[in-house]
Amino acid sequence: MTYATLPASRLWTELTTVEAAALPPETVALLPVSAVEQHGPHMPLGTDAYINRGILARMLELLPSDVPVLILPEQTVGTSQEHLDFAGSLSQTPTRLMQIWTELLACLANTPVRRLLIFNSHGGQSGLLAPVTLDLRVKHGFFAAYASWFDGGYPEGLFTDEEITHGMHAGAIETSLMLHLRPDLVRMPFSDNFASRSIALDTVVSQFSANPGGGRMGGFGWKAQDLQPSGATGDASIATAEKGRLLLDHLATKLATLIADIGKVAPVYGDGR
Repeated sequence: MTYATLPASRLWTELTTVEAAALPPETVALLPVSAVEQHGPHMPLGTDAYINRGILARMLELLPSDVPVLILPEQTVGTSQEHLDFAGSLSQTPTRLMQIWTELLACLANTPVRRLLIFNSHGGQSGLLAPVTLDLRVKHGFFAAYASWFDGGYPEGLFTDEEITHGMHAGAIETSLMLHLRPDLVRMPFSDNFASRSIALDTVVSQFSANPGGGRMGGFGWKAQDLQPSGATGDASIATAEKGRLLLDHLATKLATLIADIGKVAPVYGDGR
């Protein structure tokens, strides 16, 4: 499918106002949202932002040039209240963050764009995505979608089931991605197997989990140090750049497919036109 009036750039900030006013209504405006927070002793505060940028960059390489998507300015600081006891972590309150995302995306009503996607790379704010997109649908008529990279699954055999379930923060998964994307920012001598207390918890209770789902009904409000004194969870010592490369390609492919899928779903469920 070919669309008219596609700008040369994929970045919203590089458009002129004339180009923004002439965008095809089928354009998907993607808002990257991430976080600035501690990632243990071996990873940078901006890990979630670097991972988000890396997935988007690879996705744009894979996406056909005639699929209309534009990347909005990254919202780097998220809500990271569970990490605030660790130096360097920054946070908005959840209600304020939802307001920021909503008000920013509502501005697109002054363009022809009616298809939005919030792309998230921080688990602590994934629960905010659905109400924001629904609000944008109800109040402005947008087709508003959301996605988080960690919902895209993992290549078979790349990480153990335990690491996928309990290595939620700066373990083998995120460390591997960063070893591929920004090895200069990873302090591997300080990496370790940061075993999460959630592993032991899952052996003594049947319905509570730090990461509920998969048959476990109950979650609870935890701070990072409740799960691991270091603030990290997972076996960062087994991370490799090659695992990161394979995972990045997997996730970028999933995201490119999702963006193409919006073109099929939005006309059915409404995109403000």
